[in-house]
Amino acid sequence: MLKKISLILMFTIVSFAAKAQETPDTEKPSKFGFTAGLMDSNVNNNQFLLNENTYDLRRYAGGGMFLGLTFDTDLNEDFGLSSELIWAKLNNSSRYMLSTSLKYRLFNSNFNALGGLELNYLSSAPHNSAGEEFGNRTGLNALVGLEYEINDRISINGYYSYEITNRYKEPVKDEKSTGINNLRLGLKFKF
Repeated sequence: MLKKISLILMFTIVSFAAKAQETPDTEKPSKFGFTAGLMDSNVNNNQFLLNENTYDLRRYAGGGMFLGLTFDTDLNEDFGLSSELIWAKLNNSSRYMLSTSLKYRLFNSNFNALGGLELNYLSSAPHNSAGEEFGNRTGLNALVGLEYEINDRISINGYYSYEITNRYKEPVKDEKSTGINNLRLGLKFKF
């Protein structure tokens, strides 16, 4: 299922990139750029963290930084798409994230509300104390955010993503799902 969602996300990005090449001069062009900032991550099931002898998920929680590429395109005056490909370094782990969000301009201002999906991939799968993998490297998060455009090239943003897939192969006790949630604060520069 994650492969299908990944293909859909990639198809969406490519199709809007192709559309951006055909826009007339009167429309605002699509913009590529860079993004960077701070990120905080937590595991949404503390039972794993309490059982440190069996599971060590502290390496996937905590703060760090991220760097990435961004692509924004306007669909009309109020709506647009924002996509990001990000590498994040948090404590002892790295992760890669691909997100696509629908962007909506709020009250004809420089503020935009964003909502979409984020595919995230851990550089190493979670292991237990016996060295066996007990979790998945790939997860899917629901993403919401707020962006303020300082000018047409620079913006600041904040995102929160909540994992909607079960990251770990066996739920603990009565928990139905366990995943990794992220909070990002960043700066975006577009060419």
